Amino acid sequence: MRRRVSPLHFDGHRLRALRRQRGLRVEDVAAISGITARHIWRLEAGTRPRVAAVTLARIALALNTSVDYLVGLTDNPSATRRAGEAPPSEFMEKDEMP
Repeated sequence: MRRRVSPLHFDGHRLRALRRQRGLRVEDVAAISGITARHIWRLEAGTRPRVAAVTLARIALALNTSVDYLVGLTDNPSATRRAGEAPPSEFMEKDEMP
């Protein structure tokens, strides 16, 4: 049986809020992550809804958070899932739920 996962949605507002909470400017995140400030502004504004995994990983490292937080799999910016741990139920099909 094929496993289907609900689509993940990157939310630029979450990125902006966390960046501000960390006291960082867009330019700071750009310098730390190696991603251009212009690209980060676009991500925060929501004009780039599809984000490469490597971009998410770089931003997560720069903000000391997880990719899970950036894509909404958790609401805890410091939480990460352990290998093999199931995602939240809203990202699973009914027949896959424990």
